[in-house]
Amino acid sequence: MDIVEVASWLNQSRVSAAPCVWLSAISIFVDEHYENYDYDLIGPAARHRISDLLRQHGFRQINGRVFEGSQGRIEFPRPTRSLASDPAEELEVVVDRRAGAVFATPTQILLATWRREGPQLSSERQSDLVSLVREQPANLDKVRDWLRRSGCEADFRHLKARLAAAQEEGFELRRQGKFRSELPRKKE
Repeated sequence: MDIVEVASWLNQSRVSAAPCVWLSAISIFVDEHYENYDYDLIGPAARHRISDLLRQHGFRQINGRVFEGSQGRIEFPRPTRSLASDPAEELEVVVDRRAGAVFATPTQILLATWRREGPQLSSERQSDLVSLVREQPANLDKVRDWLRRSGCEADFRHLKARLAAAQEEGFELRRQGKFRSELPRKKE
């Protein structure tokens, strides 16, 4: 599946969609109605809008989470089991199946990427994550807390400072009206 193309359709329709090719995932950010500290998910309104856009591009909805099209399969991960559940656990289940692409939140992308690549994170991947949070804010404290539970938090601290600076730069440019997105957009 060409997740860059799918992300560009979504961005053209004003859904913030960042392709994360290393996970075969598309990070979705819904400003203001996105995330509270305890529960990290793509909300029902955004899911409905994304579902409509996918259908407009020839995808067929198999069930509430899964879509199939000529390019392949894309899905939303199952919601976490409880407020205390790991926010990236279900994303990682879908990624491990390698049955297509998956939608996720920026926080889920950061957490899943760090768990997979951790302290050996390449400079390219670090740059990918810095670019992601500049475009789509993530809950960096939540990532740190979940990594602490798995014993990886100390290694994350160094990258967290870079991520926080990039995220703050994105916030500041938005406040000044100077932010220019680098997310892909389909030319029409």
